[in-house]
Amino acid sequence: MLWILGIVLIATIGGFGSEYLKHQRKMEKMRIDAIDKQLELERLKQENFLLENQHMKSELERIKEENKKLLEAKQKDKDSPWLIEETKAESEE
Repeated sequence: MLWILGIVLIATIGGFGSEYLKHQRKMEKMRIDAIDKQLELERLKQENFLLENQHMKSELERIKEENKKLLEAKQKDKDSPWLIEETKAESEE
C-alpha cells in the first residue's frame, strides 16, 4: 500500500514539475521576444538618428549657401556705385 502511495506522490510531483518547467520555458520565450523587440526598437532609433543627422547636415549646408549668397549680394550692393548714388539722391531730396 505504501508503494502505491509513493508512486502516486512521485507522479503528482512529476506533473507539477512538468507544469513548472513549461511555465519557465514560456516565460523565457516571452523574455526573449521582449529583448528582440527592444533590439529592433534600438536599431530603428539608431537609423532614425542617422537619418535626422543627414537631414540636419543637408539643411545646414543649404542655410550656409543661402547666407553666403545673401552676404555676396550685400557685398555687391555695398560696393555698387549705383547704390551710393541712389542714397545720395535720396538724402538730397
